[in-house]
Amino acid sequence: MEGATLQDTSFNFQRSSAPTSVSSEEPKGSKKFLWLVIVVLILGGVIFGASRFFGSKGEEEGEANITPTPTEVIIPTDTPTPTESGPTPTPIKSGPTPTPKPTLNPVDPASGLDRSDLSVEVLNGNNVAGAAGKASDFLKSLGYKVVSVGNADNFDYQSIVIEVKSAKSSFLPLLKKDLSASYTIGSTSADLSATSSADALVIVGK
Repeated sequence: MEGATLQDTSFNFQRSSAPTSVSSEEPKGSKKFLWLVIVVLILGGVIFGASRFFGSKGEEEGEANITPTPTEVIIPTDTPTPTESGPTPTPIKSGPTPTPKPTLNPVDPASGLDRSDLSVEVLNGNNVAGAAGKASDFLKSLGYKVVSVGNADNFDYQSIVIEVKSAKSSFLPLLKKDLSASYTIGSTSADLSATSSADALVIVGK
């Protein structure tokens, strides 16, 4: 009986000891798994952090390597405003110098009278513009001293009218002869008023 009891006891001891060994192995396996998970997490964190670090560094280097395109800046320059200049004066071409007319001797060789000693007033009696001026120029060219040019009291004169002062009556034939070379002579007299401004009066008719 005692032998049977010992066997049962040993059997029971073996049975009870078997679960004990199993339960002691389970914590070791779970600890290994836990450490493995921790190591994996640590490695994952290190790898993630390294990738973030090097990625951001690469982006910074990429941004640093981007060469900015230079922008062309147009600097305004002061453009001189053209000033308005007046028309260029046209140079006046000088024509040939007119040959001066030979000065006639005012002294009449036949009578010996000096025409420059007779002052003459010339009036326009035909209403033709410039008629008195033309006659005046003609008398001046002969040497007479023309002191006045104007219009007559009317424009109905048909021919040249000559009047001289009585003191200068000696010039009447010479003045008539000179004017007859270009004009038709009408009436002539030596009764010009002594108060007249000229020694002789010539009225130019038609």
